[in-house]
Amino acid sequence: MSEYPVPPLPAAPALTLAAADQWRAARVWPRLHSRWLALLPVVTVVVAMVIDRTPERCDSWRSCTVPYAESAAPAVLLVEFLVLLLRRNTGFVVPAVVGLLLWFLPNALPGPWLPVAACAAHLAAAAALYRAEAGHRRAEAQLATLMGPSVPYPWTLRGGDSPIDPPAVPQVRRILAALFGAGAVVLLVAGVSQTEDGIGRAARADRTWGIVRTVHDGGEGATVEYRLPHDFRTLTAEVGGERTVGEQVPLLVDGTGWYRAADEWQNSTVWWLGVGAFGTFAVLLVLSARRTTLARRTIGDSAPALRVRVRRTEAGALEVLPVDGGDREAGLWRLLRFGDGAAQYASAGPGGPAAWIPDPGGEADDERSSDTPVEALLYRWIGRNRLLVFRSPEAPHRWTAAHAAVLTAPSERHRAVRDEAALVKTEAARHLAADLAEHPDGSPEPARVFGLPTALRCAAAPVAAVLIGVVMDFLADQDNVMDRLLRPLLMGSGLLLAVMGGFGWQLAVDRDGVAFSGVLRAGRASWQQVTAAAVHRGRFTLRGGLREFGFPVLPARLLHRHFGGEFDPQQVARTVTALARRPERRPLSVLPASTVGSVLWLNRLVLAGYLGWVVAQYLLR
Repeated sequence: MSEYPVPPLPAAPALTLAAADQWRAARVWPRLHSRWLALLPVVTVVVAMVIDRTPERCDSWRSCTVPYAESAAPAVLLVEFLVLLLRRNTGFVVPAVVGLLLWFLPNALPGPWLPVAACAAHLAAAAALYRAEAGHRRAEAQLATLMGPSVPYPWTLRGGDSPIDPPAVPQVRRILAALFGAGAVVLLVAGVSQTEDGIGRAARADRTWGIVRTVHDGGEGATVEYRLPHDFRTLTAEVGGERTVGEQVPLLVDGTGWYRAADEWQNSTVWWLGVGAFGTFAVLLVLSARRTTLARRTIGDSAPALRVRVRRTEAGALEVLPVDGGDREAGLWRLLRFGDGAAQYASAGPGGPAAWIPDPGGEADDERSSDTPVEALLYRWIGRNRLLVFRSPEAPHRWTAAHAAVLTAPSERHRAVRDEAALVKTEAARHLAADLAEHPDGSPEPARVFGLPTALRCAAAPVAAVLIGVVMDFLADQDNVMDRLLRPLLMGSGLLLAVMGGFGWQLAVDRDGVAFSGVLRAGRASWQQVTAAAVHRGRFTLRGGLREFGFPVLPARLLHRHFGGEFDPQQVARTVTALARRPERRPLSVLPASTVGSVLWLNRLVLAGYLGWVVAQYLLR
């Protein structure tokens, strides 16, 4: 008899092979919903750069300012690239709007034929995406018809409330969206202000000539000497572009210390690139947070459902199969669990009635059974979100309910992900074999915490932030938005996050499972969830159910090699794998919930302080 009881499930229509064939036939060009479309703006930019014949220097002293519409065109393509790259199912609206903008914005693209070709290519891509979306809607309509009316949730049949905790409040995404949105506004205001100020100063400035005295290393930029009208003092100015010693440079000066080389283009493209990038990230984060907010809402006691089969892949996803097909049947689409909440159907206590109870941490499927399909009930939820109720393939057959998101059907593009999962799985098997040879008696491990020393974990982020700030300030050759704002924000924050990940990680093992903390978040996985832990390609990877935790191992590996300590990544992976696969080796005690994550608040504070410093030092210059 199974350890876990079988729950009463409502009667729901079955997804048959015939219905699956109709669903596949209704879909048109499903491969279009991929990140390959992000190459469209990239190709447009490359072709524009190849055929651009704009001279390096302008001829007139008063017409060297590029209009806003022309300078905003690269930002439009950047926004399109980021959206198509970061959102797989973007829709036809983005390429259609971008194509029309490239046509209507004056001088958006060089040459007589490129604007027409780019607009036509974007509209063709939009038309293809529209047709693909129409096919997707027809397929979804067929499934909705097959599902029919709503059926109760499994816990509703027993007169209970939902035992699944809603997804966590997307507080981090909201904060990041606010920061990116504020950055976009700051860049917009600063860009317009500086551009208009430069135009006004140039209109009121006097004209004079300067002579190049020295040329900077690399030939880009030079120091010139000039005199103000009606003044005998010799002043110096820094100008850009390729110059030669002794060359005469036309200058615009206003007598207050402001100057500008009159033959240099004054282009505000960099400002609009910053506005486009920051604004895009803000909008995408807002949309992501909104989806999570919708998922937190109560959805009643019933929903349309289908009887299906699901099969776990080595990458951790679940493929949906018809109920009357073979075990090797190709999956129709994939499901990926989101949120930490789940529920299991188990006895409430010794002799007590069975009930759905919360199970934070998720499914208990073993990765060794990834090729075995199991029966499941798939409820329609909000948008692309679903509620999945299924049983584990191996005894004891535990029934689990969890929220999942619909992804595209599996294809060859996911082979690399599967290969990566297989390599991690193979490495974990080696760890298990080594532990079996070293501890054949199965003596339990003590509950303990792995991680770098506390002082080092606390000092890494602040010291790295200061050093990165100094380096970024040293590399800023000019007071422009790229050197003073964009590079410190994008490159500097990336380096800071990498340092936090390499030095700030912690991982604890006890009787109940694994607790871990990374760069900005902490989590926990039960031993039933943990499927593999290994060091591969310079990174520690912990696979737990449908979630994954990892960190770069180079700092810990170097420090352990020279000083020793409880932070050897290979030993951590071996211990976790052994405890996950050998229950007799698990610790007998439980560690406090606050064991890991003691420096998370410091990491968040340092990251916020660094971002604030970058913006402040740029605005105050």
